[in-house]
Amino acid sequence: MANHNLPPDEALLEELETLEKELRLPQASSEVAALVRLIGSDPSWAERLRQKKLGQWVVLPLQGDKFPALVGLKKHIEHLTVLQGLDALTGLANRRGFDQAMAMEVERSSRFKTPLTLCIMDLDNFKAVNDSHGHPCGDDVLKAVASILLAEMRMIDTAARIGGEEFALLLPGTGQARALKLLERVQAVIQGFGIICGDARISMTMSMGVASYRGKLTPDPVKLLAEADKALYRAKRAGKNRIETSPILDLVHGEEQSLVHQNEKRFLFSSFSDPSSSAE
Repeated sequence: MANHNLPPDEALLEELETLEKELRLPQASSEVAALVRLIGSDPSWAERLRQKKLGQWVVLPLQGDKFPALVGLKKHIEHLTVLQGLDALTGLANRRGFDQAMAMEVERSSRFKTPLTLCIMDLDNFKAVNDSHGHPCGDDVLKAVASILLAEMRMIDTAARIGGEEFALLLPGTGQARALKLLERVQAVIQGFGIICGDARISMTMSMGVASYRGKLTPDPVKLLAEADKALYRAKRAGKNRIETSPILDLVHGEEQSLVHQNEKRFLFSSFSDPSSSAE
């Protein structure tokens, strides 16, 4: 068992040493077998293995076409990941997985008359991160955002990476007011988070667009996505690092007028019934 308090490279070397002892690998044998684990292609690994006397372990860099079978295996694994609906970089749902979740939650909302809210979110000024600090740093930023979404959302929610720096959060059983509380918390955590890239500390902000059904009508997934996207555009145009909402999509005009009238009646009734509210 590797000591997980060690740095990743040292922990893996310890794991290899333990495994070699358990397998009782002979120092010389007429038969050759390979036990392969895919790791990052760090050129220092060959020297590390030599120092640890783990020469029977082979490190095969996957760049170029020296080992086409392993390169093909890596691509196949990545392809299977896509087919499973997962984004290989962040571990969130990809666009395929997001579409599948949307179809399921629309059907659930329609059947049980429950609310459904969608938030489309986009990292502000992300291109500048890639341009100034490189794509590996940009990848670290994307993975950090994914970890924040996974930490803040519920088990029944779906977080997805649906574009380069664009994410989606699908919130079943959640109306707009409750969704905004969650999104404000996510936005605050992202803004307070920092990624270290070399000598620089990268801070992030995120703009969000929100669209909701409250369970009165069957949600239209195309309209839900389009309205959330429009709200996101308004957030970007209004200065970024903000949340914009669309009108609730199944609140029809007549219901809206009725709610206004009800609020007016409550206000008038409370004013006339409470003597302290009269004008002096």
